Parts: sequence; C-alpha cells; structure tokens
Amino acid sequence: MRIRPVVNLHTANRFTIIGQPLMIMGFSFVVIIIVGIIANSVTSSASDLNDMYEGMRWNGAIFALLGPLMGFGIAAMAQYFPLATGLGLTRSEFARGTALVFLGLAAIFTIVVTIGKTIEQATTGWGLHIRFFDVFYTGIGPAWQTLIQTFLVISAFMFIGAAATTMVNRWGQFSLWVVLALFMVGGLCVVMGAILNTAFAEWLFSLLTMGWLPWMGVVLAIGVIGAAAWAILVRRAQAR
Repeated sequence: MRIRPVVNLHTANRFTIIGQPLMIMGFSFVVIIIVGIIANSVTSSASDLNDMYEGMRWNGAIFALLGPLMGFGIAAMAQYFPLATGLGLTRSEFARGTALVFLGLAAIFTIVVTIGKTIEQATTGWGLHIRFFDVFYTGIGPAWQTLIQTFLVISAFMFIGAAATTMVNRWGQFSLWVVLALFMVGGLCVVMGAILNTAFAEWLFSLLTMGWLPWMGVVLAIGVIGAAAWAILVRRAQAR
C-alpha cells in the first residue's frame, strides 16, 4: 500500500496546508485584537469589559480557520486526486493517504487552538478582555475537551468538503444543489413542526441542554458519515 507518496503529494507545498490557514486565522485574530484595543480605549469600566468578555464567548472569528481547511478537503479531490491517479496511485491508496493527512492536519491545528485558548484564559483575553480561541465552539471545559472537540470539528469539515467535491465529480454540480435543497426542506419541516406542535418544540429545545459528551457524539457521527460517504464515492470518482 503506497500511502507515503500520497502524503508527500499533499504536503509538498507546506504553505498551502499549514501556512495559509495560519495566516488567515492570524488576520482574523488581529481584527479581534484591534476590536479589543478600541473597546479598552473607549471605556475603562471593569463591568463593561467583563460583559464584553462574556459576550465574546459566542464570537465566531475562529471559524476563519475552518474555511481554508475545508478548502483543503475540496482541493484534495479537485486538484490532487487527478494528479495521484495520473502517477499510478490507486483510489484506495489515495483515500487512505489523504485521510491520514486530514487527521494529521486536524491534530496540528487542534494543538494550536488549545495552546492559544490556554494562553487566552491565563491572560483574561490577552489583557484586553477579548476572546478568539476561548469560545463556545472550541469547548467550555478543560483543555482535554478542547482537544477532542476541536479535532472532531476540523476533521468533520475536511471530510465533508472532500465528500461534497467527490459527489460533484461523479454527478455534477446539480447533485450538490439537490442535497442542499433536501437539507433546506428538512430544516423547514422541522421549523414548521416546532411551530405546529408544542411538544415537538420543547423536545427540540431540550436538545440544546444536552451534555458535552452527547454533542461530541453528534459531531463524531457527522464526521464519520462524511468520511464514509467520501470513501464510497471516491471508488468511482473520475480523474478530471
């Protein structure tokens, strides 16, 4: 099984897979720092700054990291898959090597986020009462929960990106719109059900109070479904 050549193929340009996501995340981080500096220059009220600190727990700036990583999942199929098959690598070899790269990248950026979150907590938001790493989406528990949660989220995004691109490869862009439309119809049905049925609405809201572990089960399931769909689709994907 020739997995190493696939890994080498993906990691030949380290700026694309590591430097670029870090650069985009860094730009987003600088924006949050500037917001913190402006807020601290406008008010010196401890109450106001603490309110901002708590409010920024829902700050979504960290998603700037997920964009390029999901983009890498897309590029894996759109750019590297045709090249790999042209070099004589089998689809199975490509899938296994690419999955290894996905998991490796998820581990690297998970460590980056966890270190950033630890520093951010220790300095009360870099001394500015801001949040970038220490947010709801990276976990509100101890560091080991951040490691698990961030790893699962990043992995899921990359596998979903690869699966969506492979689906388009096989059946065209129309298939993507069909899937998105089905999700929208499903979401609309859920909303209408909640409006028309109070018990159903209460059950939906009860899901928001699930513990950390059940939610991680949901994220894991999404990632596994995305990875499984990609693994199945890539077997008959066309190199274009």
